[in-house]
Amino acid sequence: MVIPKEPGSYHSFPTLIRDGKTLWMACRSAKVDQHQMHGFDGIVRLFCANVKELTCWQDCGVIFEPGNDSSNEIDAILSCSLGKHIFLITRDYDRSSKSTTFFSRRNLENLKKSYSEIRLWGRKPLKELSDTETTCFGHIQETTTGQLLMPGYGLLLSDEKPSPLLLASDDGGESWTLLSVLARSDKEGTLLTEFSLGNIEDGKWVALVRNETPPYNIMCTQSNDEGRTWSSISPTGLMGHAPMIIKTENGEFLVLYRDLSEDYPGIGIGMSTHGGLCWQRLGCLASYHGDIYDGGYGDLVAISERHFLAVYYLCDEDASPWIEGAVFSLAAGNS
Repeated sequence: MVIPKEPGSYHSFPTLIRDGKTLWMACRSAKVDQHQMHGFDGIVRLFCANVKELTCWQDCGVIFEPGNDSSNEIDAILSCSLGKHIFLITRDYDRSSKSTTFFSRRNLENLKKSYSEIRLWGRKPLKELSDTETTCFGHIQETTTGQLLMPGYGLLLSDEKPSPLLLASDDGGESWTLLSVLARSDKEGTLLTEFSLGNIEDGKWVALVRNETPPYNIMCTQSNDEGRTWSSISPTGLMGHAPMIIKTENGEFLVLYRDLSEDYPGIGIGMSTHGGLCWQRLGCLASYHGDIYDGGYGDLVAISERHFLAVYYLCDEDASPWIEGAVFSLAAGNS
């Protein structure tokens, strides 16, 4: 258990990065509100742990809390660029109005030296840095040339539905431009939103995209030119939401997602041993009996060559989610 259940509290949306022996986890905590999905008064928190002591997570403090520019923090997407910077994406959440996405960057070495840095994260609305308004999901990735890639989704002027969009930065995150549209929801006849990226090899990427049309078959597409163009989307056979990808040392891809293939929603793990072309469901780490949208998001990271840590949030009928972690392994040379 990373953050245990607290009646009336809403702990959710954990993401992970690893820097050497240190794991960093960002998440969001709020107060339960039966009238607003995901609660209210959300704050973004940061935790850390040693890869050898996964039962001992240290609460490093609150990074962002409601203030002049936000009424309710949501999302807590951590990313890391080759050990130099740590990025954090958050969002001001109010279902009655349009959300604002915020982008933050800190020097990783400074953060490791002093926890006082936790409260010194500067942040800017992404719309001030980008030519395209985007809601982000998935880790920021870095290409071999140093370009940063940010997965997200947004509504293009000529479309009726949001589509998965890829933003790029050539200046370390100081500014972002629209690089490509992975697929247009209007053209595909469905609603495609959240996606994450996996690096196949130099210049080649795979993306898994959330499909909002039942039975929620997660879609796949690939790029051979650093994300500038994408293949036609195709179904993976994995039924669910919120896919988060990592690549193993052996070259397979793993994905954690909100599994919707069984009677109750759960935390699914899928795998591809074919460069992201073909996927199989390995199983479910946990299930929950609360509302489908009060659980299921998570992330995973390698802690050794064949062992992985997954973190995710679950809930029961009283809608007070908590955050759990689970270590799982893959057989050597086998899925």
